[in-house]
Amino acid sequence: MKKIILSILSLIAVAVSASAINLQEAYSALSNVPNINVRQPDANLPVIDDLIIDGQIAGAYNLDAAGILETGTSVYTILNQIPLSYMINGGNNNQVAAFVYATPNEGGSNDILVVVMSGYKGSAVSIYGTATNETVKAIKSATFEMQGQSLNLSATVPDVGDFNITLNKGR
Repeated sequence: MKKIILSILSLIAVAVSASAINLQEAYSALSNVPNINVRQPDANLPVIDDLIIDGQIAGAYNLDAAGILETGTSVYTILNQIPLSYMINGGNNNQVAAFVYATPNEGGSNDILVVVMSGYKGSAVSIYGTATNETVKAIKSATFEMQGQSLNLSATVPDVGDFNITLNKGR
């Protein structure tokens, strides 16, 4: 009986790990979500980052209700495949959401993925790049504030730069 239970648990563990994706795979999938077409920084970008190295951007802005539903559903489907243990900060209140994930990489730094969405603004933005251990530590310990259609996450690495996610009616 014990062997049967252990075998079942092993199969469940294999099935769960098989569906997990790394951050680069997640960004690649997020880049191909319906309605995603922005590939460079612009004035609508809700993230100010001096700390993400070689950041790649994929985003959509000003989506209508149908676009928000289609894009948001696709984004959440992808995010649900990232192990929760990779998330270092973020939250969601069904009006706005921001998630920051990081994992160590072979180069001694970290892969980082930032996903920011707003139903009010009709936006979904993903940024993928590399971050130092200092940056990951600063983002992990940063205060995350969210209320209604606004959210803010601000982190600073002294003598290096800032990382801010800001969503509100003005931005």
